Amino acid sequence: MSKTIKKEEIEKLFNKFSYPMTRAATTSDQKQASLGLSKILWLAFVSNNDSEENIYNTLDQIVKNHENSISFSSLYFYKMKKNLTRKEARMVQKYYSNKDNFNELENWFDQF
Repeated sequence: MSKTIKKEEIEKLFNKFSYPMTRAATTSDQKQASLGLSKILWLAFVSNNDSEENIYNTLDQIVKNHENSISFSSLYFYKMKKNLTRKEARMVQKYYSNKDNFNELENWFDQF
């Protein structure tokens, strides 16, 4: 039986996941932008909707620059996703497979 993950643990895992994106941000605007992109990528990750094409298209719509979209896509696949172990990824995806937990993301997105 797998362990049930708590909301506090989810927040820690999001911070771990988003660290490659947020660590270089120095200004308040950069921190806000990197956090916003991290949340969008987290949503794709937890909903298991993170194909290369999907991630690239999503980022391309946001940043509107081919080179930056590729860079952020690479950051997502090679750093952010890999910051979580397989076990952590499964726990996160299981947590968000619960409709109530997934619906909490709507309020979370309102924060940026």
